[in-house]
Amino acid sequence: MRAVIAKNRSLHVKAAAELLGVSEMTVRRDIQENAAEFDYLGGHIVLVNDPAHRQPYDLGLAFDRNKSAKRAACEHCLPLIQSADTIFVDCGTTLVHLIDLLPDDLTITVVCYALNVVDRVVRKPNLKLVLIGGEYHAETASFSLLKDDTAFSTLSFNIGFFSAAGLDVTLGASCSSFHEAIQKRAAMDRSLQKILVIDSSKTGQTRAAKFADMREFDQIYTENGPLNL
Repeated sequence: MRAVIAKNRSLHVKAAAELLGVSEMTVRRDIQENAAEFDYLGGHIVLVNDPAHRQPYDLGLAFDRNKSAKRAACEHCLPLIQSADTIFVDCGTTLVHLIDLLPDDLTITVVCYALNVVDRVVRKPNLKLVLIGGEYHAETASFSLLKDDTAFSTLSFNIGFFSAAGLDVTLGASCSSFHEAIQKRAAMDRSLQKILVIDSSKTGQTRAAKFADMREFDQIYTENGPLNL
């Protein structure tokens, strides 16, 4: 089926069912189970990595995509965080689960630049919040630094937790927004320990804005645990 989709750029679900001799429900289930390779677009099956069908990032839709895997990846990170730490938490829909999983009695400082992360932090009674402001970007609910802003130069982090829309062995970690890449890079330069947290559907993917090589991370966690670097 992949060869047919690659040749024609898409394949309708009904046509895929007829091609494979199975029901449309079976095809849809198989696509969901292989989200790293296939996606839906108007009733058609497309390849995730096909630039012609890559859709703009939607924070709401992204939150529900691979939700359990994102939470599981964050669970692996919990033993790294110690009382009195100052941590950086990146934007996106993965690391909000890390905040949700933190024990209510843990006392740490969280530095972030995304409203969805802020929303989680303020619900935890013992977390101190530092928000990096600037220009607001609604599509990712995040802020970008204004020109000549030196906010990061006054900060340092025991651990920086980073997210990515793609991770490739050769091309490294990338995201869809260049303003995010600037924030991520600035935070990495201020982090003693750099941790990338992604669900496995992001591996082998690339996006336009690269922000780090794989070797720059001290560890990379997916829902399956640490990756061998």
